Amino acid sequence: MHKTFDAHRALEISTQAANSAGTLLQKKQKDLLKHGYKAIGVGTKSGPHDYATDADREAQAIIVDVIQKHFPSHRILGEEGGTDHLGDPDSPFRWIIDPLDGTTNFIHGKPNYGTIIALQEHDETILGVMTLQAEKETYTALRGEGTFLNGKRCTLRKTAGMDDAILACNISHRAHKTPGGVLVVPIPFCASIENYGNAVEEFAVVLKGWNDGIFFNGPKLWDVAAGCLMIEEAGGKSRTELKEPGDPRSGVLCAATTNNIFEEVEQFVFGTLK
Repeated sequence: MHKTFDAHRALEISTQAANSAGTLLQKKQKDLLKHGYKAIGVGTKSGPHDYATDADREAQAIIVDVIQKHFPSHRILGEEGGTDHLGDPDSPFRWIIDPLDGTTNFIHGKPNYGTIIALQEHDETILGVMTLQAEKETYTALRGEGTFLNGKRCTLRKTAGMDDAILACNISHRAHKTPGGVLVVPIPFCASIENYGNAVEEFAVVLKGWNDGIFFNGPKLWDVAAGCLMIEEAGGKSRTELKEPGDPRSGVLCAATTNNIFEEVEQFVFGTLK
């Protein structure tokens, strides 16, 4: 890491920013449940199921303001846009922000949504924060120093093999329709496939030692950068590639699992799915 950069201070600051955003999101969800979609400006972005709200945008603004105050030269990649021009374009540091991960869950009144912040140096993730505000869970990681849930070190499950593995993935967004109108989604052979509607929780259940990994085709860097670092720092392995090299806003192919099954999941994602 950069000699003049204090990663521990950056982790403390970004954790506080994520929690502040989470407090706002809880208030916004209460407004939504009381007054309906118009109360928080629910709309769509790239498609009919890609929701965005005023809550997403306001939560991102909170995080961006904190980062700019403490790290004005750092670049910022925020899901909700409006950040690509910030910071010094020659800075090796880039913050990656998902202010509201699980927007569909959020607008349906579910508690399983969160906030994700990652920091990269020369395109390598060195810091990650994920919060599940309703569960009062904060996951943190610094490269080389482990992953922690509310201050307690995370340890991954000892997966026996693929027939023992529970994996989470995105499902409907990567399905294709047959001529008969049936949606088909390719999955690897394993004990079970799950989808939680938010990357924070899908990574979290691996970090708790309940599930064995994740794989994605199509989500973005802001969904996976922090979680992949956390799985690595908890003893697992990960691999992420942009689907459009050079475009940080493109979708990604991603696999992150316990050690024993990584090669098989990696081959499925970067061989079969790719």
